[in-house]
Amino acid sequence: MMRHARPYNDATLKYWRSHGSRLKRRFLMQKVILPFVAGFLAALFFREATIAMLHAAGVVDPAGYSTAPFLPLGIPEFIVNALWSAFFGILMAWLLRVAPERTAPWIGALVFGGVVLTAASVFVVDPLRGIWPSGNMLPRLALGFASNAMWGWGALVFMRAFMAGSDAD
Repeated sequence: MMRHARPYNDATLKYWRSHGSRLKRRFLMQKVILPFVAGFLAALFFREATIAMLHAAGVVDPAGYSTAPFLPLGIPEFIVNALWSAFFGILMAWLLRVAPERTAPWIGALVFGGVVLTAASVFVVDPLRGIWPSGNMLPRLALGFASNAMWGWGALVFMRAFMAGSDAD
């Protein structure tokens, strides 16, 4: 009977037994927790700030940091946007393979934020709230793309900053 070769050797097995829990914590931290926090903070400091600056310049009507209640939850819209953005931060980190040892995907982050977040807002979140895409969508899509692209850039800035010291274990 022929034995199949194991995909690992005894040294690898020993390493995983002794360092497995630490590696799992590191994976959880780099792939879930830090991207979640980075996405949340990027929504507050980059996305909402971009909308506020565009409003101050007279380019758009929404002022940013909207405290209007998000129905049906009743909490301020900017907090709900930050929570949604936090989950998208996890997705962005996984899709763009953000890691301390890799080069930062700056263009990918801008495109991910601008396209994916805008599409999710217009075609998923708003219809769930009873707001359907209609009429001239170009101004809304342009504002969404600009502010969400800045979110993508900001999320990557925070991810890189948070992960910078995680190599020295």
